[in-house]
Amino acid sequence: MKIFGFHDDSACGYYRITMPLDAVAYYGKHDIQTACGWSELARQYPIIIGQRISRDGAIPVWRRLRPNHRLIYETDDDVFSIDVMNVYAKQEHGPVMLDAVEQAMMTAHVVTVSTEYLGEKMRKHNSNVTVLPNVIDARLLGLQRPKRKKLTVGWSGGFSHYTDWEVVSPSIRKFLQKNKDVDFHVIGTNFAKIFKVPVRETAWLGNIWDYYRAIDFDIGVAPLAPIEFNRSKSHIKALEYAALGIPTIATDIEPYQNFIVHGETGFLVKREHEWGRYLRILKEDEALRKEMGAKAKDLAADWTIQRRWKDWEQAWLGE
Repeated sequence: MKIFGFHDDSACGYYRITMPLDAVAYYGKHDIQTACGWSELARQYPIIIGQRISRDGAIPVWRRLRPNHRLIYETDDDVFSIDVMNVYAKQEHGPVMLDAVEQAMMTAHVVTVSTEYLGEKMRKHNSNVTVLPNVIDARLLGLQRPKRKKLTVGWSGGFSHYTDWEVVSPSIRKFLQKNKDVDFHVIGTNFAKIFKVPVRETAWLGNIWDYYRAIDFDIGVAPLAPIEFNRSKSHIKALEYAALGIPTIATDIEPYQNFIVHGETGFLVKREHEWGRYLRILKEDEALRKEMGAKAKDLAADWTIQRRWKDWEQAWLGE
């Protein structure tokens, strides 16, 4: 079968389009092509996957493709609930763009999403929704993360996480003030500057494997503010850390409730003071860190595209 996938050249594009399509091409022996943005070549492919189509100018083309193609609309974010503090995305997703998103979903034969919570929300716009959870390339399990002299706590993420840092920064700052022997490493957008949290910073890395190789955490943190947008997010951050043998402390909210095993592969935080408590526990108990990290890696081994590529193939082919 011939399948064409459009992506937005982001980490989401990698996880939702290029990585799974590469796997389906390899294991399923399909003719696969991808592009960042529109390509006329797509018309030659009976199955077309469009990631987060949201430009009103794209809708007429998308509609004209429908009679002779199987159209799949892919999204892993609830763009109808963007946090007001995510200023750029909120401004970009005005009424015209949100209408285009809805029209694109309604036109598609199927909508694919990363979580069941997001799937329930998107079924308002298209009743045929398939949940394809985010997975990793199994090769990540064999990557050896860098080791540093100082115990390292870390976080990685982009500019949409201001509200999440607003929630966690007081606890992180207090923990670091009391534990001068701990290093905190931020990869991506450094909100720590705004909240006066002392950190070591690594700018965002465009190549996903360069990003993986920069993760030198002994403990990962994954805060999410209790807002509607976050409830639809996936567990990908904790999965990346788990694949590298890193226990994660995360907010007790849908994305992580469905992945982290509390007390075994990491900790789920229900109340603000627990950030500091769980950080102290993992800092002071090296054996526990290693045990949790090993169990996290075992868990991550089940969440690979090599094990789950058929789910993606079936969703795209309509089998």
